[in-house]
Amino acid sequence: MVITLDHIAVWTDNLYRTTVELSRETGIGSSDGGYFPGLGLGQKIISLGNHVYLEVESIVDHRMITDRAPMALELERQTQAGDCFAGLCLRSDSMDEILEFAKIRGITPMEGISGGKVPMVPSADKPPVPHAPDFWNSWRLGKPNMYYVPDLSRHSSLEPIQEGTGDVKGAGVTSIEIGGTESDLQRWLGDVASVKELGVDITYNGGPDGLYAVAFDSSIGPQTIRLNPITL
Repeated sequence: MVITLDHIAVWTDNLYRTTVELSRETGIGSSDGGYFPGLGLGQKIISLGNHVYLEVESIVDHRMITDRAPMALELERQTQAGDCFAGLCLRSDSMDEILEFAKIRGITPMEGISGGKVPMVPSADKPPVPHAPDFWNSWRLGKPNMYYVPDLSRHSSLEPIQEGTGDVKGAGVTSIEIGGTESDLQRWLGDVASVKELGVDITYNGGPDGLYAVAFDSSIGPQTIRLNPITL
């Protein structure tokens, strides 16, 4: 049973601009993650290697904003000052750990994404993934959530990249910078996981909760991406 970093959400007001900029900045190509019809979100994926990826998202169905859908309005608010890291997502290969984490946080695990997900490639469709806690009880607070991933053979980080978007290969996340303190994060995780054993070095800047930077190795050497953190 291992709990480790799985993916990092990046929110933007322009899915294509940010994906192109991140690929040009890092040299790593992107793949199309599809869209979430119930949320109005579109998604691109940039693999950082070792089964960790960036999940770039923006509103692609602007009727959601017109209709005052909560998630669409929140994304619009969060990106007014530019792109931001919106979610720090862990994974576990044990459903017992997911249930225990949900119990600590006082919620019931969600089965799949509210609103559903439609992949760009139909054969890439996957069964719903239990996770805890949900967006409103984790991402928006600048805290990690956790997904049940018992099998990495169909992991999103392995999706084929679109030809011509980049040929640099990510070699795995080495460190992250987050707000708060180590004790803050450990209290959030409870006894389910140790902050010392998440597979990455963690720097705590003492500022507001959220993710500030992610460093990773690549085929052209170490790289760092720094963005604004999500805000309450």
